[in-house]
Amino acid sequence: MQRHLLSAITALALTATVAFAQSGTTITGRVTSDVGAPLGGAAVFIAGTNIGAQTNDDGSYTFVVPASRATGATVTLTARVIGYTARSVSIALTPGATLNENFTLPVNPFHLGEVVVTGAGMSTTRERLGVTINRVDSSALRRSNEPQNIIAALAAKAPNVNVRTQSGEPGAGASVVIRGEASLTGTNQPLFVVDGQPIDNQTISTSFLAVNLGNLSDRQGGTVTPNRAADLNPADIESIEILKGSAASAIYGARAANGVVLITTKRGHAGVTRVSVSSTLSFDKPRLVDFLQHDYAQGSLARAAGPIPDAAATCGSTPDCSPTAGRTSWGAKLPGGTQTYDHMGELFQTGLTADDNVQISGGNDRTTFFSSVGLTNQNGIIKGPNNKYNRASFRLKGTQEVGSKVTLSGNFNYVDARGLFVQHGNDVSGLLIGALRTPPAFNNQPYLNSFGLQRTYRFPNATSVEAFNCCAYYDNPFFAQASTGNRSEVGRALSNFNIEWRPLTWLNVKETLGGDYYTDSRLQALPLTSANDAAGSVIRADQTNLIIDHNLLAAATYDQGGNVNATFTLGQNLNSRRYRQLSAQGEGLIAPAPLSIENTVAQTGLEFKSLRHIESYFGQGELNLYNQVYLTAGLRNDGFSTFGASQRRHTFKKASAAWTFTNLLHGDQQSGLLSFGKLRVAYGETGREPDVYSALNALSTIVQFGSGYG
Repeated sequence: MQRHLLSAITALALTATVAFAQSGTTITGRVTSDVGAPLGGAAVFIAGTNIGAQTNDDGSYTFVVPASRATGATVTLTARVIGYTARSVSIALTPGATLNENFTLPVNPFHLGEVVVTGAGMSTTRERLGVTINRVDSSALRRSNEPQNIIAALAAKAPNVNVRTQSGEPGAGASVVIRGEASLTGTNQPLFVVDGQPIDNQTISTSFLAVNLGNLSDRQGGTVTPNRAADLNPADIESIEILKGSAASAIYGARAANGVVLITTKRGHAGVTRVSVSSTLSFDKPRLVDFLQHDYAQGSLARAAGPIPDAAATCGSTPDCSPTAGRTSWGAKLPGGTQTYDHMGELFQTGLTADDNVQISGGNDRTTFFSSVGLTNQNGIIKGPNNKYNRASFRLKGTQEVGSKVTLSGNFNYVDARGLFVQHGNDVSGLLIGALRTPPAFNNQPYLNSFGLQRTYRFPNATSVEAFNCCAYYDNPFFAQASTGNRSEVGRALSNFNIEWRPLTWLNVKETLGGDYYTDSRLQALPLTSANDAAGSVIRADQTNLIIDHNLLAAATYDQGGNVNATFTLGQNLNSRRYRQLSAQGEGLIAPAPLSIENTVAQTGLEFKSLRHIESYFGQGELNLYNQVYLTAGLRNDGFSTFGASQRRHTFKKASAAWTFTNLLHGDQQSGLLSFGKLRVAYGETGREPDVYSALNALSTIVQFGSGYG
């Protein structure tokens, strides 16, 4: 036994000796600001490699350079963080050595040296830009406290970027308009690109998916609808670049008339494995003002003079429902001591949003990985079960160096998003209009009477569905919240795969293949006795959307360390978008439940398909003269299947020039009375992609429905 133990100890000692002899170089240190504050989240890395680490909250870092790389060579160690000027130092990688390198980074208010993504797989530093590109980093997104929608998180983050949200309800969609409206009839939404992959950001109301039998889509007022960019987890985002004018976005051609939003997700860094756990709980409390009167009974404004058919049976002895009421704005004054109700306050509660995220990242000199799981659960400020939105997301991202000239990378994201919604407040089956028009002495609870039918201030004792067909009325708000069926269930997968090849020191070739696929199952239903449709109605729709994008890019760089540097890029893009909608609608519920197509008297179906193809070629040249004059020119030739038959291809051009004249005065140092100054001029052309079937002439009959109420 002792012999075996001694042999094991000897083997371990020999192994440790060999490992020490073959160990790499350990690099440690601390990164602080010029006033001594620690800088957490700073990247410290060896230039030209994946070797490095991120600093902890106290600014400290440590990582090991593998023995295969620690060959005594001199390399450049760089520390960089957004908002500060990067600093670099030369070090020698001695096997088995431990190096301590501290960095002090001065504040960089102009973000000079910061790498900015300019689109189509290209990037540059901010001082070389001749166009306007705004950047929003992950810290700004976190401070916005908008875990539900990445678009809503952009509000007030960049000039001339107008963010609009549908409402404060869970799952409400948001839109962004850059530099004002550009179209009266088409979309004004920019193109969204995630890690080089164009994604879908449509906002399609369920009402628009109706077959329009008897103008059903008008009678169902609709609900809030999430925009598809809301499927992205804001916690996964590293940065967002917003390309604003034609000169900035022209590299995307006919899809860039409204600007481009470039989203870069987080990635792993070489070094120790990092685990990040975050949990946020937020409360939404509505500020309510009781502006309704509590002194008078129900009036009869907008009611036809004379008795209401069957009013005696439906109204009973309720003082707020008179069978012979005429046109009066107010009813009789309520007797003293009559109980009244706060019809606004009784509908609302304190909303709750829980956002939980777990992220794991790390890697070594050749491999990096990043994975995350995010859960967002939002219960809205409206009481009841049908006011919530839940999203679960999973992301896996990694890179792998193969030899010294090839790098493989991939990114996969799956999202499951589900929402339950209430009807819009401005239609007769909406929540608020029924509450605001209920007389003060009428108690809206319970919302069902003894016959199981809706109980409203006009029909508190109805005995049949037919009683609700006699005249205009509004849904009991508690009935509207609990009984209507409005839901959305989305399953979405986004992925891309990249291969980067560096055959020569001055040539880089990159190929990217990406996909975006989702299914969206919708239900929008009005139950029996609904004010919009007393007989009940159902809209059921399934949507599928698939985007496949292929990008091939070759970039040649001339950099001899002199006063003239240049980069020339050529690329090709292939894009295919396939959309399919299967809709069914039914009118007249056979039984109160379930709210399904099978439970309706009359059904109609609809199938809609669209397919678009894009074939594009683009090129761009950049020239840097004396680190102060920066010239850029580029063009893109687009071929769209939706273009007219007479001209299938269009060319879009761009050019810009920038002169950092302060570099002429005092070099690269930001000093003097004017620390930084730049003159720039830019020109660009973009287009608007035609919608599918725009070239076809068609006639359709539209029936306009409207009661004049609300």
